[in-house]
Amino acid sequence: MKPRSNILDHVLTASTTEALMDAYGEWAEKYDHDLTQAWGYFAPQHAMRQVQRYAGDASVRILDAGCGTGLVGQLLYENGFKTLDGLDFSDGMLAQARKKQIYQNLYQADMNQPLAMADGAYDLTTCVGTFTASHVKPEALHELVRVTRVGGFVVFTVRDTFWAETRFDQTILALCHSNAVRVHEWRTEPCIDEEASECKLLVLEVLSATATC
Repeated sequence: MKPRSNILDHVLTASTTEALMDAYGEWAEKYDHDLTQAWGYFAPQHAMRQVQRYAGDASVRILDAGCGTGLVGQLLYENGFKTLDGLDFSDGMLAQARKKQIYQNLYQADMNQPLAMADGAYDLTTCVGTFTASHVKPEALHELVRVTRVGGFVVFTVRDTFWAETRFDQTILALCHSNAVRVHEWRTEPCIDEEASECKLLVLEVLSATATC
């Protein structure tokens, strides 16, 4: 059995929100080490390159949705993106993110529910490693689009198995058909080297002020 299996399998197979939060709370202190040093987690770097490509200016206001311990936020900050807010549902993960002192604001919120942010509050939204089993439903993408301004971008990943199980592509196509977004990137990238997993990486440009279908 591979060393990553126990804790990650608990996360991927959690059947309730409470079980998922317990798993993340247990994992929070070792999360960065396990993913980046032990297992080879590539998704944050893939997303970072797309942010650099589409942001246009390092002064853009970014929401790091499902920020966890701040792996993506740390990369953004180190590459000059200093106007960052983070959002996550796990107390333990947010506590680790707070220690990094890279976010202007950190919010605790369930991404399966409407977010408190105003329409178009951010120039760019990232969501990396959050759309996966037992986590956030595909429909949450509507809220990420809503809180991103017209002309802004949503950069996100979807774990390969979750993509197939949920028919995530149908959510994206519905947003396109309603003229809410335009797809700029839709590709498959390596995710975690230790398990040879892949993820979908997408960049959506927001075209309208609402994300209804």
